[in-house]
Amino acid sequence: MIAQYIVPTVNFAGLMALIAVAFGFVVRTVPERHTRHAILGGILGLGAVLVSLQPVMVINGIQIDPRNLLVGCAGAFVGPLAGAITFAMAAATRYYESGQSANVCVVSLLVATCAGLLWRRFTHANERTDAKHLIALGLTISLSYICTFLLPREAWAPVFINAVPFLTTTNIIGAVVLGGFLERERRRAIRERRLQHQANIDPLTGLWNRRAFEDAYATSVLHERSAGTAFVLIDLDHFKRVNDTHGHVIGDKVLVAVAAKLCACLRDADLTARFGGEEFAVCLPNTDREQTIKVVKRLRQAVTEACPAEVEAGLAITASIGVCWRENAIRLETAFTIADQALYQAKASGRNQAVFCDSNGPFAKTKTLSRHPDIARQPARLGTN
Repeated sequence: MIAQYIVPTVNFAGLMALIAVAFGFVVRTVPERHTRHAILGGILGLGAVLVSLQPVMVINGIQIDPRNLLVGCAGAFVGPLAGAITFAMAAATRYYESGQSANVCVVSLLVATCAGLLWRRFTHANERTDAKHLIALGLTISLSYICTFLLPREAWAPVFINAVPFLTTTNIIGAVVLGGFLERERRRAIRERRLQHQANIDPLTGLWNRRAFEDAYATSVLHERSAGTAFVLIDLDHFKRVNDTHGHVIGDKVLVAVAAKLCACLRDADLTARFGGEEFAVCLPNTDREQTIKVVKRLRQAVTEACPAEVEAGLAITASIGVCWRENAIRLETAFTIADQALYQAKASGRNQAVFCDSNGPFAKTKTLSRHPDIARQPARLGTN
């Protein structure tokens, strides 16, 4: 009797190995969360469909297979979206197979999905998922076989005696083996994404660093058509005096406050980064010339409001700003050169002002957005030469 289970079991083991390989590939290569979860749900759903094609046993015309394990694992290791997709694929297949037990099997699949999601809720915060958690998952998924009582009474004893013990054992072993691999791949992908995130973030301000800014500019700005693109360089005026007078702790707090104020002025699609020291960069994609002027005005005003609360009112924070605006996005190196030259002109003209360049050649036509050198005595206003 045991021999008849060997071939289906070996096939199922091979299928789990293929699912594990595909799962690991997707979690490492698909960055967008919802897309990744949908693909993983499709992979596990396909696995559930395939195991139904070769049932482990047939009792009183009822096909017995371990698809509940895959449905439960989808909810447990990926989440609700993947669980729903896997359940839908498995349930649709079961309805296609028809038979007197179709409705009961679909209810069982639904219970298995909910069991996986419930297990996820209680274990997702764990730093480590060990064997006892995976065994508990297998047992939790096996609760779905309580739906056997929805079958005709004459099927209860054969299913509980012959099928349920085998399937429960399969669920436990499968949860430990397949679930262990899925959890390991999921945790490794989370660590890799966290490390990648840390590599792209300035640790003090939480803004992107220069490398991440350049990558985002190349992928999301350079090749997109828009109403105009502005590249803005912001340099805090005489920042060394802040460190020398108030100490580096206060200087760091100023940088953090400036970063927060800048972000509050920007849209979700805008890019901002700390390029180093007291210099910040901002990119405004799909922004026309007049909008750029308005945003730069807000950015300058935001800098003046970034003084830490514990510092006396005598500390005035101002910035010199260089702006490069073009109707079409240009290479970052070119935009940086033009904005840097505009920033140099802003500093040479007395600081605490913005210089705007919107011509085909640097400074063929420029506009000084503010000419008030002392922000403490007179509020900044946009104006033109």
